[in-house]
Amino acid sequence: MNLPQSPKRRNGFTLIELLVVIAIIAILAGMLLPALGRARMKATGANCVSNLRQLLLGWNMYSTDNQDYLMPTQLQVGATTIDHPGGGYWRGPTPGITAGISQAEALRRVFAGMSNTPLQKYCPTYQVYHCPGDTRTKLRPGFGWAFDSYSKANGMAGIGWDSATPYKKEAQIENASESMVFVEEADPRGSNLGTWVINVQPPGWVDPFSIFHGQVSTVGFQDGHAESHKWIDAATVKAAKDSAAGRESFFWAGGNSRNPDFRWVWDRYRYVNWRPL
Repeated sequence: MNLPQSPKRRNGFTLIELLVVIAIIAILAGMLLPALGRARMKATGANCVSNLRQLLLGWNMYSTDNQDYLMPTQLQVGATTIDHPGGGYWRGPTPGITAGISQAEALRRVFAGMSNTPLQKYCPTYQVYHCPGDTRTKLRPGFGWAFDSYSKANGMAGIGWDSATPYKKEAQIENASESMVFVEEADPRGSNLGTWVINVQPPGWVDPFSIFHGQVSTVGFQDGHAESHKWIDAATVKAAKDSAAGRESFFWAGGNSRNPDFRWVWDRYRYVNWRPL
């Protein structure tokens, strides 16, 4: 008697089965990748907030050690005036970030400038001055490359700008929790040159922000806290993106009382003779 033969074992998938598996993987990837991107962006933003908290701690320690004086943008030592143009608080790269130098040389010049800041005593780690999402380090030196991610608001011991008288001492600041000290900036000129400013007479934008973790910038305040703020106006976002790509976007339009972004900044850009908008 002939016994029935057992069916042959299949060694692989059919084409249809493979296509179904590929489709499922594609769907899962489409669901997971945006979530991973958002998680990465949030982690970058949290790191940025941590950086600013450390800078603010050093900023306030400087005042404690110097008879309540805020860290100046210009420091008078005898007959010599020492400028701190880099972000408004460090001496900056000299002779500058120019075309033709390597990224390693550009970084060396930045670190040399940062080593001269009074803040270096309190924040000696250079990475604290750099947002991990700051993409300008991928550009060529002389064409938008920059390392430093934060600038000092000019109202905090700045140089005087557009009829705004800067604070000199911590005791002058009436509302510390609403008075910005540091703000994320993407200056396209090789480093964040000078303090971060707006025009006050008449009101208007001057310096752009940086938005390397969503449409938000991290801002640090005199009381020591830091927070992320999301920008609403498309022109504000465009100016930030242009600047981060090495294209100048200073003095863009829209800085007025009807602009929600400008009103938010105005309320926190404090100086001696500040008035509500």
